[in-house]
Amino acid sequence: MSPDDNKAVIRAYVETIFNQKQVDRAGELVTSDFVDHAALPGQAPGLEGVKQKWAMYLAGIPDLRVTIEELVAEGDKVAVRRSYAGTHRGELLGIPPTGKQLRIGGISIFRLAEGKITEHWEQLDRLALMQQLGVIP
Repeated sequence: MSPDDNKAVIRAYVETIFNQKQVDRAGELVTSDFVDHAALPGQAPGLEGVKQKWAMYLAGIPDLRVTIEELVAEGDKVAVRRSYAGTHRGELLGIPPTGKQLRIGGISIFRLAEGKITEHWEQLDRLALMQQLGVIP
């Protein structure tokens, strides 16, 4: 697939999983042996583990909106700079709901094969997340 085709998969992934909150459709975009290099402690491997991770974020921030700020693609990889915004209305990473508005940034690199995402590396600004939730100053 071309770099432009790979970018289209990433756009569909962000829109479907996060903005439309259709985690159940993840298998259309992600391989079953997906490797999440940004897994949370105790996260199960593969597609099922990452679906649980995404569902946890969406339960904690039900109005989550992810915006792609920039996409760069080369070969089988796509780099994405994203922003995340929403309201903390459910438990998130063990933190009870605060009702606070959140806005954080993140950068990811995805590797694709045969039109699906197979690997993911991410740097999410969890420090800003914890500060906005009031967990740390």
